[in-house]
Amino acid sequence: MRTIVTLILGCFMGQVFAQEIPMFVGTYTNKGSQGIYLYMFNTQDGTASLYANTKSDDPSFLARSADGNMLYAVNERGDSTAALSSFTFDGDVLSFVNALPTDGSYPCHVAVGAKTPLAVVSNYGGGSLAVYRIEQNGAIGEKIQQIQQEGTGPNKERQEASHVHSAFFSPDEKQVFVQNLGTDKVTIYRIAKEKDTYGLVEDGQLSTPAGGGPRHVVFDAKGKNLYVLLEMSAQIVHYLRDGKVWQLVDTMSINADDFKGKDGAAEIKLSPDGKFLYASNRGDANSITLFAIEKSGMLQKKNVYSTGGEGPRNFNITPDGKFLLVANQSTDNIVVFERNTSTGELTNTGKEIEVSSPVCIVF
Repeated sequence: MRTIVTLILGCFMGQVFAQEIPMFVGTYTNKGSQGIYLYMFNTQDGTASLYANTKSDDPSFLARSADGNMLYAVNERGDSTAALSSFTFDGDVLSFVNALPTDGSYPCHVAVGAKTPLAVVSNYGGGSLAVYRIEQNGAIGEKIQQIQQEGTGPNKERQEASHVHSAFFSPDEKQVFVQNLGTDKVTIYRIAKEKDTYGLVEDGQLSTPAGGGPRHVVFDAKGKNLYVLLEMSAQIVHYLRDGKVWQLVDTMSINADDFKGKDGAAEIKLSPDGKFLYASNRGDANSITLFAIEKSGMLQKKNVYSTGGEGPRNFNITPDGKFLLVANQSTDNIVVFERNTSTGELTNTGKEIEVSSPVCIVF
């Protein structure tokens, strides 16, 4: 009898622990934030409890390794302290490993290969890419390349020079797509390997609508459809791959039809099942928009929601797809939305996390 009770209790405790998953929040530290915050997020009721914080300067974008044992953060500074930092995570403690300079100002994004031992950092201010080798233990190895991009765009205030905003690995990790807000270009790099040495080789460009400012992208699972978010025009540009050629298919606003005001599109993500797409807009909108993805890859706008705060720079979806959390930078709050996995629709749960200048959420 005691054995049965122990077994039942053990199963119950396992379910309790299993429903809490780690959630990392990157912040700007100019208003008193300590840096990276670790919360335990309850996937059953949408609540979050602060577990720990780790000191880091302006860790504005985070990326987690495929095995979950490493966390990488860009330190978005405008001087020589701009860096890429790495941390180990043992399921309980986040521990600093090492940091290397990005040799460019205001690094705002880092992408880490799931199968390829590379980290690619986007230097927004310097307009360059910094490419690093990732060691077997997850530490940041030597910098392999510093790729400077050049050019301008029609917006004289925002596009006076190259501003690299993000880099994303293609689903097969044979290419890296780099978005340059300053030049209205998406540059495609082939990942080349010679013996144990990796590098990026330019392999083509996509031109996005002039003055839009490409910021982030998402691919479908097969890498056939590419969706590019334009920050300044708050639009999504849909490209379809035909062989090795990407064809522009459609350009769609993420705003409500009656919206008038300033734009500042920030983040774009697919649902875990790949059936829905979400995009956030800052400026005067402070909204997140839901699109259904048709079998052809075309987008159908379904709804536009208030983010419950101002400056929704980033958002993320829990791995099970049940919740979507929005980081409102300007109002120091993360708003928790429940997500209907069948329709994609969002419902504000009324639950919020108060944290100074939240700008990135990673599960």
